[in-house]
Amino acid sequence: MRRGFFFSVAIGIAAIFMQAGPVRAQLPELNDVRVNFAYTFLDLGFGFYEVGGLDADVFQIPISYTFDLSKHEKLKLKVSSPFYYGYFKFKEKVNNLVTIKADQHLISLIPGVELQYEALDNWYLKPFGRFGVVKSIGDNISPSLPGLRVSNVFVYVYSVGLRSLYEIFWERFKFSIGNAILLNGDTSFKNDIPHNIFGSLENGVEVLHPLGFNLGGYEPDLSAFFIYYHYMSDVEFIRLLDDPVRLKNQYEIGGTIGSATPAKLWMINNPRIGVGYRFGDVEALTINFGFPF
Repeated sequence: MRRGFFFSVAIGIAAIFMQAGPVRAQLPELNDVRVNFAYTFLDLGFGFYEVGGLDADVFQIPISYTFDLSKHEKLKLKVSSPFYYGYFKFKEKVNNLVTIKADQHLISLIPGVELQYEALDNWYLKPFGRFGVVKSIGDNISPSLPGLRVSNVFVYVYSVGLRSLYEIFWERFKFSIGNAILLNGDTSFKNDIPHNIFGSLENGVEVLHPLGFNLGGYEPDLSAFFIYYHYMSDVEFIRLLDDPVRLKNQYEIGGTIGSATPAKLWMINNPRIGVGYRFGDVEALTINFGFPF
């Protein structure tokens, strides 16, 4: 089920079709190869994975701002518009006759809004919604055969859900418990390009502690977290000549670094950055900007 796992830099081959003309008689029937955009952009966000000869590398520039609502002390509004760049590479040899190679560069903008409500002390409920587009900005494919192509249609992605975050403070430790229920999907509004849609449940814990020294007037802190992802409907990754890989459960371990002293970077209050490793039915390396709840 699982192919070799390694890192690269990618964001979206929408479809690769193989109809080899004179060579066709020697080749088996081929399935389409498609990126699961709902998983890649909305669930993974910033990371790297490989499935069935397809290397997917996605990069994200987080752009967001949180507004205090003066008339409602327990409410905040977060508006985000992250920008993504991706590069997908595909390589597969068919019956030792033809090696198919394709790559594609994509960009995406996925704006969203999130309402942050402090239901009880240190317990926050966060309903949210996101909607955006994915668009190809360049592609290449070989060999040059009739019917062999990379699709560059617009793909629309969307996500809605509810997150919960509960924080516990003890001495200089902060413990966080996160939960989420999400619905992610993508579609192209074209009949010949199928869409993906799946629901998921996420549960995570994080522990954070300052490092006890100052660096440039700031005291850095470090966190470690664990997250369990359960997909209520299978997340499907189409492969060229094999059955699809279906993702049901994933686990992630990771950590972040930030500042215990209040800091601001551009418009981002108290910025954090970290790395994570996902494993389960599909493996991935992730980059994060804090505990994602």
